[in-house]
Amino acid sequence: MKKKTKFILFIIIIFIALPLGVKSIRESLTPAVGIIEITGPIDDSLEYLDIIRQFEENDQVRAVILRLDSPGGKVGPSQEIYEAVLRLKTKKPVIASMGSVSASGAYYIACAADTVYALSGTITGSIGVILEFFDVTEGLQKLGISSRSITGGELKAAGSPFKTMTDKERGYFQALALDVHDQFKEEVSKSRKIPRAKLEEYADGRVFSGRQALSAGLIDKLGGLDKAIEDAKERGGIEGKPRIIKGEPGKGVMEEIKSLLESCTPVSFGKGATHLRRGFLRLEYSVQ
Repeated sequence: MKKKTKFILFIIIIFIALPLGVKSIRESLTPAVGIIEITGPIDDSLEYLDIIRQFEENDQVRAVILRLDSPGGKVGPSQEIYEAVLRLKTKKPVIASMGSVSASGAYYIACAADTVYALSGTITGSIGVILEFFDVTEGLQKLGISSRSITGGELKAAGSPFKTMTDKERGYFQALALDVHDQFKEEVSKSRKIPRAKLEEYADGRVFSGRQALSAGLIDKLGGLDKAIEDAKERGGIEGKPRIIKGEPGKGVMEEIKSLLESCTPVSFGKGATHLRRGFLRLEYSVQ
């Protein structure tokens, strides 16, 4: 009796799963708009680079939207994502859609897109660089604690919280920040087609509302995600309502098997959550 019951349940599952499997395959062959969500501080680029590569290689993804809601983050990851988006843009349209905030490193990334959308109240811009240091020498002195370090270079310990910064060290870090800031301005000027002399008016680290950014030429259009999707659909040559794919980081073999089973059966096998690592930001594009 138990064997018969199991057999009947198996047949029922097959009859349910087969149409779902066919539907899943049919959908996978339908042209789509890919969405890459960049939220929170930009600490790492690897997950975003993986998603960009997936969309780049997927012929059914006809256009891509960068959905940005971030105050910025570290310089290196922001530059890596920017370069990857530039590469992606040579193969398919890329639209940037800003949420509540898209500033500094997030704005830098948005500049790589073909078109940049923002809401009228979006906080954006902040074309600047900040280096932050702590000085705990006075506090340690009160506790009777002192710190000593031996270095193989005069500036190796520059920026240490256990020593007061010298004028030479301050000049060293100032030059570093100015160089990275100059790189930022160079890319914004090139991508936004704003002369450097004109851009200097807006590149002092200040933030703008979406409406102000539009007047300054820092973005292209006012509008939310719906408008960005409509634009992406048209640029990608998609007729009718577009299929939306949200990018996910690369999965291991077991996760791929689970996803395949979930697409073909009504049974839920669970999905592993991926979290961006959060850390201390030292040299960064960020809103302060």
